[in-house]
Amino acid sequence: MAINTEERKKRSAELKEEHEDYFQISGNINALYLPKMAYRPSGKDELHVTFFPSELEKEIDIYTEFVSIDYVCEDPKRTLYLVKHNPHWKTEYELITSNSGFTRHMIPVSELKVINDVTSRSWNKETAIEEGMDHKGGSINTGIVDENLTTLFDLPDPDLIAGTDLLAVKLEEINQTLITLTKVINKFNK
Repeated sequence: MAINTEERKKRSAELKEEHEDYFQISGNINALYLPKMAYRPSGKDELHVTFFPSELEKEIDIYTEFVSIDYVCEDPKRTLYLVKHNPHWKTEYELITSNSGFTRHMIPVSELKVINDVTSRSWNKETAIEEGMDHKGGSINTGIVDENLTTLFDLPDPDLIAGTDLLAVKLEEINQTLITLTKVINKFNK
């Protein structure tokens, strides 16, 4: 059952609330947040998300997370992804037209950058003690700590750490496998 525009906006705003702390901390208060369905188009080997030309024409970075057609989150970890603005989006991203006549550009999920997820947002001093991590509450990945001894970002930035390309690729493969498993489990639970 498709939802109407008003309900879609409401659900999108509710989904964005989960990520507000990140947007506040990063100084990106008016971030463009567009939750999207990730799916494997016929003839493709990997998952893709699609964006309308009007969304990409804004020429700014887009934040997204994976949702169903009814804007229900499909990722229990609530992973927030970044779609960096690509000035060549018109030619680099394949244009598709739906049966109802809407055109969208497909972006492979592998091009999205993981920003954070529930586990990195909920990491705190108690978790550190339980897991034997840094006694100051610092992340073993970044060491960034705020005044309340909670980690701001717990995912390594592969661009800043030399030799982690393989690690980043493997982590993305694991993430995609978990997403697929979650979808399969959800189908069986219905």
